[in-house]
Amino acid sequence: MNINEAQAFIMRQLFTRGALRFAEINTRGFPSDQFSYHLRQLIKRGLVDKSDQGIYSLSVDGRTQAILLDSKSDRFIDQGFIACRIILARNQKGRRQYLMQRRTKVPYQGYLSEPGGKIVLGEDVLAAAERNMLAETGLMCHMELRGMMHLKDKYLGRIVQDKFFFVLRATEPRGELLPKGETGENRWMSIDEIIADPKTHQGVTDMIAMAESGKLSFGEQTYIVGEY
Repeated sequence: MNINEAQAFIMRQLFTRGALRFAEINTRGFPSDQFSYHLRQLIKRGLVDKSDQGIYSLSVDGRTQAILLDSKSDRFIDQGFIACRIILARNQKGRRQYLMQRRTKVPYQGYLSEPGGKIVLGEDVLAAAERNMLAETGLMCHMELRGMMHLKDKYLGRIVQDKFFFVLRATEPRGELLPKGETGENRWMSIDEIIADPKTHQGVTDMIAMAESGKLSFGEQTYIVGEY
């Protein structure tokens, strides 16, 4: 969401001082017609409410957005996204195998990673894991939280992805495995095959180790990536 200097000032005033009248907000002396326009724009976007008594206040959405307003500029703070990665293992003919996906979408098209996906606003972690697992693999599983990984991808000198992954161990799979999910092709692979693959995604083996460890843990890493 983009806002200008006047709109950022209005939101900061209402965020720090509460409900105010027009003259109480405009302490910088912006021209009245210009200031009225920006107030109307914020109301139109659903960020500011105006009462019948002419009192302005931040709406529920406005309060949510104002929390993310940078204190030193007229922009909102960039944040990483929150998602889940799911480790499902099986023993096949004496070999430990893990369900992996070969990504069919950008970014990182062609790379290997575990099934998973984003956690949407208001969603519980276990519910998000179950939803993403079903969409990506066709399987319903029992989910157990094993930890969190914070991974940052740096490409051409700047951070292009900042990801917080809840890592879950999946057991008791039910259903029929889909050959392909929404973002990738599903396949069973041994840890040696995963390590040897030239396009194994960052943090995959660390997340497998986290899921298999039997204890709750946390990891954090920045990766320099050669393609994106």
